[in-house]
Parts: sequence; C-alpha cells; structure tokens
Amino acid sequence: MSSSEIKPPAAWGLVALVPVVLALGAGIAVADLIGFTPPPYWLFLALVVAIIPASLLFWPRPERWLAVLGSGLVLLTVFAFGGWRMNTAYQPEQATFFAHHLQPGDVLSGKITSLRPGETNLRAEVKINTLLNDTLGNRQVTGRLLLYLPPNERAAELKAGDLIVFRGQPRLLRPPLNPGVFDLRAYWNRKSIHHNLFLRDGGDWRPAGSTGTGLTAIAEGWRRAWFKTFQEHLTGDRLAVAAALVMGKRDLISEEVKSAYTETGAVHVLAVSGLHVGIIFLILRFFLVTLFKLDRTRKGRLSVALLSVLCVWAFAMVSGLSPSVQRAAIMFSILALGGIGNLRTHVFNTLSAAAILMLVIEPGQLFQVGFQLSFTAIIGIVCFTSFFDRLVYWPLKILRGAWSAMAASTGAQLGTLPLSLLYFGQFPTYFLLSGTIVILFAFATMFLGLAHGLVAGLLGLKSVAGISGWLLSVVVSWQNALIFFFGGLPGALLKPPYFDGMMAVLLSLFIGLLAVFVRWRRKGILVAAGLSFLGMLIWAGTQVQKQDEGAMVTVFHRSRGSLIDVDNGDGHAWSFGTQPEARDLAWTAGPRRAARGYFPEATLPLTGQDTVLTEKIAQRNILLLLGDTRWLVLDGEQQLQDLTEAGTVTHVLIVNGFKAANLPTFSGALPLIIVDGSNPYYRYDDWREQAEVSGLTLHFTGEDGAFEYRW
Repeated sequence: MSSSEIKPPAAWGLVALVPVVLALGAGIAVADLIGFTPPPYWLFLALVVAIIPASLLFWPRPERWLAVLGSGLVLLTVFAFGGWRMNTAYQPEQATFFAHHLQPGDVLSGKITSLRPGETNLRAEVKINTLLNDTLGNRQVTGRLLLYLPPNERAAELKAGDLIVFRGQPRLLRPPLNPGVFDLRAYWNRKSIHHNLFLRDGGDWRPAGSTGTGLTAIAEGWRRAWFKTFQEHLTGDRLAVAAALVMGKRDLISEEVKSAYTETGAVHVLAVSGLHVGIIFLILRFFLVTLFKLDRTRKGRLSVALLSVLCVWAFAMVSGLSPSVQRAAIMFSILALGGIGNLRTHVFNTLSAAAILMLVIEPGQLFQVGFQLSFTAIIGIVCFTSFFDRLVYWPLKILRGAWSAMAASTGAQLGTLPLSLLYFGQFPTYFLLSGTIVILFAFATMFLGLAHGLVAGLLGLKSVAGISGWLLSVVVSWQNALIFFFGGLPGALLKPPYFDGMMAVLLSLFIGLLAVFVRWRRKGILVAAGLSFLGMLIWAGTQVQKQDEGAMVTVFHRSRGSLIDVDNGDGHAWSFGTQPEARDLAWTAGPRRAARGYFPEATLPLTGQDTVLTEKIAQRNILLLLGDTRWLVLDGEQQLQDLTEAGTVTHVLIVNGFKAANLPTFSGALPLIIVDGSNPYYRYDDWREQAEVSGLTLHFTGEDGAFEYRW
C-alpha cells in the first residue's frame, strides 16, 4: 500500500478528554457493581490492554482501522485503571484497616476531619492513624469512622484538625431499614467510611491536642474568625443563611429555612459550590483585569493567574473543600493558568480534567449526589444557555444581564432535572424566577461577606464593619423574604408520583437529544427526543400500575415505637400504632406513602379496640384481620390475655419488649413472628433461642428491615 493510501489516525475532536473521563467513570462504576476484586487483576488487565496502543507510538502512520482499534484499547486501559483505582481505595480490604486489628479494650487515635453539631450528639468524621494496645503497644492503622459524642462543653471545644483518643467497639453502618429511605450506609461507604461509634460516657474519649499547622487546622481557624465577624452583626436565620452561603457553615440552618430553599429550587446556594467559586473568580477578575488591567503583559498575566489560583483555593479550603468546590477550584485554576499564554480550551475538556483529577484522588465521589449535580449543572449551562440567551434581545444592558442569568439558571435546571427527580422526587415550579433572583442575591451576599471579613477581621475597621455588616444583614433578609414568598405561592413544588432509575435515564436521553438538536437542528434528532420522552411516560405508567396493584401491609422499623400502615390499594389507608414526628417521616413511612400515593385517614391503637374499617380490614382487641391473614399483637406493657378465642393466627407482632419466654403455644401451622423497633436489641438473642427450640420463623425490623405483605 502506498503512503498516499494510508489514512491518519482517528481524531477525538475538540473534546478529547470526554471519552477518557467516561471510560474512567465506567471502570469505577463496574468495579463498584461487581464488588471488591483484588486490584492486581485490574492492573494486569490494564497493562495487557495497553500493549497495542503503546506499540503504535513506534508506528508513525498506522492504517485507520488500526488507529481506531488503538484508540479503543486506550479507553479500555483507562477503564481498567478506573476499576483498579476503585478497588485500591476500598479500605476494609487493606491489611492496615483498623477493624482487622481492634480488640476489646483497645484505644484508637485519629484526627478529626470535620464536625457537625446536632440536637442529641456531635458527629465527627475521624481519620484513624494509631491503635493503642496495652500488650502489643502502638500500631499504625488506617481507616475512617463516624464518631458521635454527647453535645457537652468539652465536645463543643473540638474543631477540625484536632487529635482525639477514644475507646469503644465501632459497628458497621446499617443499610436502610424502611422502603425508599435514603441509603446512608451507601453514602458513607462512597466516602470510605464503613463504621460508626456512639460514645455516651465522657471517660471514653479525650482530646489529644491539635495538628496546629496543618492546612485543615489553619483553614478552620480562618473560618471561625470569619464567622465571629458575622456574629457581631447578624442573628437568627440571617446569620445561618449568610454563614452557609459565604463560608459553607450549614449547621445553623433551621428545618423551616432549609425546606423553603429546597421547595423553590434555591437550596444549592446554601451549600458552597461552583457558583460561589465562580463569584470569587469574577470578583478577582474585576479587580485584577478590569480595574487594574494587569493582563496586558506576560508578567501581569502570570500574576493574575497565580493570585486567582491562590485565592480560589484559599476560599475552597476555608469553605470545607466539598466535591463541588474541588471541581470548581480545579476548573477555574485551569482557566486561570491557561490565561497566562492566552490559551483557549473547550469547557468540556476543562470539566473532564477536573473530573479525572477528582476521581483519581477519590473514586467514590462518582456516586456522591453533590459531585453528580455539580457536573450536570455545568453541562446544562454550557448546552442550553446560549440558545435561551438568543431567544430574546433586550435593549437595556441590565435587562440583558438578568435574561442571561435566567438562561443560565434554566440550563442548570435542565442539566440537573433527572437527578433532582430521582434523588429528591420534586421539581420547583417557579425555578426560573427564584433561581435567577437567588443567583443575584448570592453574588451580592458573597461580595459583602468577603468585604465584611476583610474590613472586620483583617483591617479591624469597626466603623466600616458596622456598615458592611448592616448591608449584609439587609441583603440576606431580602433574600430570605423572597424565598419564603415564592415557596408560599400555589403549586410551588411539583412531586411526580413515581420516578425511578430507568425514567432518569430516559429523561437524560431526552434532554441530551434536545441539546444536540439545539446545536445541529436536525429533525431526526428531535423525533428521537420525542420518542425517548414518550418511552419515559409509558414506562412510568406501567410501573405506577404495578406498584398500586393490591392492598399492602407494612410494618415499619421505628426506633422505640410501633407503626403499621395498611393501604387498601384504592386510595384509602389507615395506621396502627403511633405516628412519627414530621422530621422522622423521611426515615420511616414517608417514602413508602409518597411512592404509593396515600396518607392514613386515621391512626388507631394496636390493641384494645373493635373496629371494622372495610370487609377485609378490621380490629378485634389484640387481633388485626388484614385480608386473609390474622395478626396477633403481643404487647410487653400489657398483661397476656386469654387466647383461646384467638383462633389460628398467621402473624404475631411483638411490641414493647414482650418476652420470648411468655410466647403462647400455637396449634397448627406456626405463625411468622415479627419483632418491631419498639423492642430492645438485647432481647433479640432470647427470641433466637426460642425460635431454635420451637421452630419459629423470625423477622426483626431492626435487622431485616420493614416487613411488607400484599394481598
């Protein structure tokens, strides 16, 4: 074959890093799906696959088919590397993991990486480094855990970066025990945390000093000093929102304020993210480039880049260095450094570079909601903002700026819509207005928060600090008032009755095809988008029909309480037991009720009544007649009654610590024994012994999760 017939290798286009980050993410996802695999297997696969593309480096002009094969093998190598990195980051399989060596009586030592106060305890994320044993001495170990401390004065003095020594037996994090509840175990596992430990006795822990000069400790010191300047001028919800928006301190936010921001689609401003880093970057560019014009020379551009990177990362450290802040800081650092030589790069390459760096450092971030939302928001902004911006031309500059903000907000909402519906099950109706307004107020709050920290914390100008503090208070008050106004409008929040992973995929496909149509305007693409949307609706209809079929009984796990929901399947439902408080519904019955679309018409006591609700749902003292089943309720706080007239029972519900030794004898087929959350855990062993003797089948809601029965 002549040289003229040899074609050049296949090009990856302007977004060469996009296939790379997709391959890396796919490798991490597959490794997580199949479970832990020894890392050498993945590394061996990566090395073997990499041989062919590596050999092409010595072949200047390979044929096109070989070049395409080489490109595919490069991506396969990256895929294998992602699987290897995911497994190397899995702490429990490492020989130095603290749980492999911990014995009763041992003491653990570590550094506090973050703190979050609560009503009943103080939660500290601790990075373990030393295990202290009286016989074997000190050993270096690895791992992280959640340490819960009583909220007393000694615990209140702790801060990020402090060292702590404690004693106890950590336990593995439990999976969710009720249907549809957010999986906290998976959330923390993605962050390499697999154990927690609750300490009630003050003698089980003590502070062991501070790292002092570490970056985390220094950043935490700055954060506290900055927050102190806020406390002198703001109180209540104004202080909580300003602290969350400016410096990422979210522990002061009340549930009322959080709900209002969530229902209007503005909750993202309460978590420091790319928006906040972008505001910092724009403020810096205004002073360094627009005002002082330092970018006119190469040395000036170098100064602008270095100052921008330094300030962005300083803010990222002080605000807690969340995944969204990391992503934004990396992106803006690349943009700033690219400005040194007037380099231009595609935003998707910049975004991909940030994602690659973050996933290599901590692969579990791929599954974190904040990581996913931050990237999809930027993708939506890039794909749709210019299209919406061109739809209307406003003669005044201020109106064009407001319209651009609305266009960006709409793009971000479109990008995050599938994930928002999947994870949160809701969509703010007035996001267009509330999102735009909150961005403008966030810019003002960030600017005033930075200015106030400068004049009050660094310069010590009390008279000027009084003015900046007052202005900050006024701006935050207006922002809160507008958020509550939008939240109070009729129909402010849409909640689809059903939305699952398949619907999220189909909706993402629909939005992606719309983005392609906006770019190339091909009718075939628009038709494909319509078909994907139609497919989503058909899928939703079939799933909702399946879920609503038949009646259902659900025995929820409720700590120190009992709760049974009986859904008749026709829109009518009742509860037995006691209702949880509003804040506890999300962890008990709330998700199941939302998924099936019912709310109990009444809550009845478990025993003591004779009530007929329907032909198949009735109560007779300690018996519940549900469909074709008979449930016997045995209450440890009531005297055992005569059961001769109870007849044959199919289920026995054990509540309030009823003892296994008092279980009556059953004739005929043995019933299923359900031990709910009102029973203490230390009674579980007694029930297991009883089951071994009598051949009973047990279901513990505290271990096996909620019990569900359909008829």
